[in-house]
Amino acid sequence: MPSNRGAHPEDAEQFGPEQHDRLRAAVRDLSWLRTQGYSGPAVRKLVGDRYRLKRRQRNAVARSACSDAERNHRLRARLSPAEVAQTTVHVDAFNALITVEAALGGAYLFLGRDTGYRDVNPLQGTYRVVRETTPALKLLATTLHSLAPAGVIWHLDRSISNVGRVKERLGEVLSEMNLAGQLVDGDDVDAALHTASGPVVTSDSAILDESDAWLHLEALAHGRHIPDAHVVDLRPDGERSSWPPGVDADHDFPTDS
Repeated sequence: MPSNRGAHPEDAEQFGPEQHDRLRAAVRDLSWLRTQGYSGPAVRKLVGDRYRLKRRQRNAVARSACSDAERNHRLRARLSPAEVAQTTVHVDAFNALITVEAALGGAYLFLGRDTGYRDVNPLQGTYRVVRETTPALKLLATTLHSLAPAGVIWHLDRSISNVGRVKERLGEVLSEMNLAGQLVDGDDVDAALHTASGPVVTSDSAILDESDAWLHLEALAHGRHIPDAHVVDLRPDGERSSWPPGVDADHDFPTDS
């Protein structure tokens, strides 16, 4: 197992600037097909074969694409940093943690049509504490608390390995930084976030599609604290300037590329 969340050896070549136009075109085409009601592995294969994409490129495209209706809902629901004040924020802890760990470790992240950050190594029930874990937790906590929320609830999936260690580490971070927060480990984090009474922090598409308000905390941490992170903007042409009202893209978020 790796000791950090570093980049895959082939990522610099597969996701370098010379690949961006092709990858964005693939996101555009896959999103169009999803808008028309087509989905599933066959559709992803069709687009991947057309653009002769490698496995990791196909994963990045699939995770960055969405239908027009999904995109419109997610953008309407996304809050600006100022709108979080005096609300109770619900954090999909492992989802946000792994994204910021990846940014700190030099791994590649992908900015999709809904402006969410995703990687090509999604968590599948197994998690290992790495050298970026504590710094990532500190960045998430300080960035979130700088927005003056009324409360923060960190949701941890009990089915994921090492959840106890992460919960302990997060508790230590909050205590050391004198920050308040409620740590909740449960068997169905998705369901808890679906019914949350306040904004959620996650890039999980299924949760975003059921949420009326979400905060892109990972992008805030990137823009304010990790400016050299490898974030590849895969939004198609015409969509790379769509920030919600009230967001200062030059300060709070990375510039378009």
